[in-house]
Amino acid sequence: MNKFVLFLAIVGSASGGMLMGPKAMGATVEAASADTAIALPTEMLTNHALHSQILIAQDSPNNLSDEQEKQLSNLLGDAQKKVESGDYSGAIALYQQATQIDRENARIYSGIAYLEVKQGNFEAASEYYRLALDRDPRNLPFHYGLAHSLFMNGRYEQAAHAYRDLINIDPRAADALIGLGGSLLRLEDYDAAREAYKSAVSVAPNNAQAYEAIGLLYLAQDDYDAALQPLERALALDSNRSSVYANLASIWLKQGNQSRAFGALQQAVRLNAKDADSQLALGEMLRDRGDMNAALNHFEQAVEYNPDLLGAQAAMGEMLLARGQYLRAVLAYRRLTIAFPEDPGVHYNLGLALWGQGNGRAAIDTLKQALRLYEKADNESGTERATALLAVWQEN
Repeated sequence: MNKFVLFLAIVGSASGGMLMGPKAMGATVEAASADTAIALPTEMLTNHALHSQILIAQDSPNNLSDEQEKQLSNLLGDAQKKVESGDYSGAIALYQQATQIDRENARIYSGIAYLEVKQGNFEAASEYYRLALDRDPRNLPFHYGLAHSLFMNGRYEQAAHAYRDLINIDPRAADALIGLGGSLLRLEDYDAAREAYKSAVSVAPNNAQAYEAIGLLYLAQDDYDAALQPLERALALDSNRSSVYANLASIWLKQGNQSRAFGALQQAVRLNAKDADSQLALGEMLRDRGDMNAALNHFEQAVEYNPDLLGAQAAMGEMLLARGQYLRAVLAYRRLTIAFPEDPGVHYNLGLALWGQGNGRAAIDTLKQALRLYEKADNESGTERATALLAVWQEN
């Protein structure tokens, strides 16, 4: 369940007769089709893990000598400066040195764990949160940090266990119940996830996140009608949740309600411009409406915030190719060839962009590669088109 991901599928035949100018006469652009998935708000995993601050104990509760206290204070002070400058790796190295002086200070281990989370190193983060919990087993932020790290590392069974440990300590922890439900949802244990979410609503009836989670549960099971009510309830409680608008747009697109989907996507990107998936979906709707300038703007924003969003790269590449903006089209299609090295359409389009850019030798080599892939796939129309274009180019 990636966040409103548009999964790219390059088709094997040209979608239209888009001409690329005299040099590419007869060439057409291979098109990409897309489908949608679910928007999972990041904070649904746990607010505690994402919004906590590093809390390093400057005064150790352990029995250290005056010299050790001084060394520890200097290390922690230098580490904090590195944190403030954004040098997380340097800070971690200093905190690790601090653990050699004060091996029982749980907050030092949690500080390292938090910095590993900041760098996306969730495996390492979970290990350091465990070390922190070994020293302070009832510390709720450490439990949240561990559960979040496990979830983000794809260890959903272990994450569920960590959330259950939290709930055993604090049965009314709505965030933990939502996190448990999210882990169970990833494990496709829908009944258990539903019970966890219902418990969250029971202890926090005005928690918009809990209602959104219930909506996502139904959405994951393609029960769009059932998903609408809790999602709309979440929006009534908190009208600034961009992920709710994105998920409602997903439902309305499935139901064919283009107007409501369009409005919801506009709200989603207004509230969170970095939501690359919603930017892409909105761009596609604008393109279908014929507003090419606005569509390209949203494709560009999608790629800016997530260069690996392949659907956006394909849509942007096609539009740039049509507009004769060949250099940028080359960059988009090169990224796609890395993701889809065996797709002839991607190589064909890259060849068009290279030819338009004036790089004839590279264009011909790329088109030959596309031709080989078309032949390998027994794609007769693609083979004929690439063969004809190759003949034209080789004559020039």
